Amino acid sequence: MRRENEQLSGYTNATSSRAKLIDSLKLLVKENRILQDKLIFPCVNNSALSSLIKLICPSFEKETKEELIYLIHQFLNEEEFKETLHKLEQETRVFFDINYFREYITSGEWDNAEKYLSAFTNMNDNTYSAKMFSQIQRQKYLEAVDRQQKLPSDFAERAHLFDDFKVLVERNPMLQDKLKFPSMDKSRLLSLIKQIMDWWVPYCINVMPNANNETISLKDFPTVSNLRYASSILTDKPNQEGRPLDASSGDDSNDSSCFNDNNQSRESTSLPDADSAVCAKSLEKSVNLKLQLINEPSECRTLLLPDNSFGGRVVRLIYSHSGDFLVALTQTATHKLWKWQSNKQSLEEENVNMEPQLYQPSSKLVMTNDIAADPKDSISCFALRGSHLFSASGGKISIFSLETFQTLATFANPPPIATYFILLPQDLFAFGFDDSSILVHCPCTKKTKAKLKGHQNRITCLAYSLSLNVLVSSGADAQLCVWDAVGWKKLCSKFLHSFQTGLVPETTVVNHIQFHPDQIHLLSIHEGQIDVYEAPTLNHTSQLVPDKMDLPITYATYSCDGKCIYVSCKSGHVKVFDTSTLELRCQINLTAYAQPGTISLELYPLVIAAHPLEPNRIALGLTNGRVHVIEPLESEVEWGKLPFTDSREFSTTFGSTALE
Repeated sequence: MRRENEQLSGYTNATSSRAKLIDSLKLLVKENRILQDKLIFPCVNNSALSSLIKLICPSFEKETKEELIYLIHQFLNEEEFKETLHKLEQETRVFFDINYFREYITSGEWDNAEKYLSAFTNMNDNTYSAKMFSQIQRQKYLEAVDRQQKLPSDFAERAHLFDDFKVLVERNPMLQDKLKFPSMDKSRLLSLIKQIMDWWVPYCINVMPNANNETISLKDFPTVSNLRYASSILTDKPNQEGRPLDASSGDDSNDSSCFNDNNQSRESTSLPDADSAVCAKSLEKSVNLKLQLINEPSECRTLLLPDNSFGGRVVRLIYSHSGDFLVALTQTATHKLWKWQSNKQSLEEENVNMEPQLYQPSSKLVMTNDIAADPKDSISCFALRGSHLFSASGGKISIFSLETFQTLATFANPPPIATYFILLPQDLFAFGFDDSSILVHCPCTKKTKAKLKGHQNRITCLAYSLSLNVLVSSGADAQLCVWDAVGWKKLCSKFLHSFQTGLVPETTVVNHIQFHPDQIHLLSIHEGQIDVYEAPTLNHTSQLVPDKMDLPITYATYSCDGKCIYVSCKSGHVKVFDTSTLELRCQINLTAYAQPGTISLELYPLVIAAHPLEPNRIALGLTNGRVHVIEPLESEVEWGKLPFTDSREFSTTFGSTALE
């Protein structure tokens, strides 16, 4: 039947017939008058692309032009046009599409919203950016919890949430000039595109020489996983070991934070995080660095606070919010209060050379807590609220007036024993107890808001993030828990572990936790290691591990600006680490601040209080009951920042581990 039909007589198979059909169509297209003037791309001035590149790259050079061409080529070949516009917005950072961002928010696509936002700003740029990223992370995990409990998503709540985001976007200085798309004449835009394409046509048809004058096709151009980090990777520049740089090194992972120290050699180890299966890199102790080593009192400014009492060890120490007074709690359940002059001028000029007054009211009262019946239950904790001090030493919680030292009230008669408490917004208190429970209570209404259960042993510390609106608890079970401060649901938890062994430490007590001023990073202090996590996910970002001679760690705290971490050890050393790199800046030895004749193996700092306004000033509470305030010499900007005038070198005695 097919061969009898004259039109089908030449048909043999599908492939050859389609080839003949294509040839026929080409002839028809060429003969079509309507299409004849559209078959050849118009030739226009080749200098347009160079002019465009010069506008984009003012320091225009041949290598820059080629990199840009490769990137544009890759960009156009990788992307389908549906999302090209928005990726172009992210890559060029010239326009923040608030409507596009709203679509992600209202549909609950939090990962995409975070990715789009991160192209224009990051969490450390300003408070507006920090709040936006924090809120995205918080909502992501709140909705994950809701999905686990099979609760429906609330579109109306997301729409209301976007209104808050919109205000932050409009006030954010990183985004303000990117909210309106620049007007451009359409014909001019079309002309630019045509000229670019005209410049490219010969390159697309022919082959191009590479650095070795070998011909390669455009499909062989290097590809980059994230164009924002591409320009320095496109050249096959060898690294220090002589290997070409892998393009994948430009990948911006969201699963971990990387603290890199280019001045230190690192040896890689593949030690998985207990929960997130990430890898770690260890900083070995064998690296010799020039670090500031302070041995003598003349090498720093130090002040022994006046004290005529013979109380026990200083177990708690805290500055007021303005830094005008300091409160200490001793192992014998007594308190001491030192006051500096309170006028504004003296506070601005204040340094450790200005000796404070050991305050004693006219009543001669002493602020003393109830003591636990069993000495082993004598766990001390306190908190400041204005001119009132909430304090406990294993017995009832006492409220003292800091003006008169009078006991205003007592409550929470054991059992259970209060082991930690902090103030929360809306006049709430969070109390941790030795039975592993946490109570959220309003003293004004005397109503309990929530009772939280998640630990298997006593609560050791509580920390609250205002920007995330979450409460984090630590326990003697080597566990951290994150709680949503709205519905008081448990968002996540994580057990302490060592990057070096992958195991939970034998001593399971997490002694202290503290939020960084960014309200995201969380410092966790264990006697054998210090860890940094990101809330609310508890993503494990870094770890400090001491040399055995310094064990145990007794305390650690952020400076008020969050730029350094102060660490005290039983060896008597106080170490100052850079927060971002975990580099050891400075070591202050016991001989630099302790009184001559008192130095012994039993003398060391138990607690550190960071001054709330002066990032380089700290107070140390010692085992002999004395308190010392120290800061760098007046000629120094900060701890460990001045170049050395001698040849002292000091080997790092802490290893640090940062996730990659």
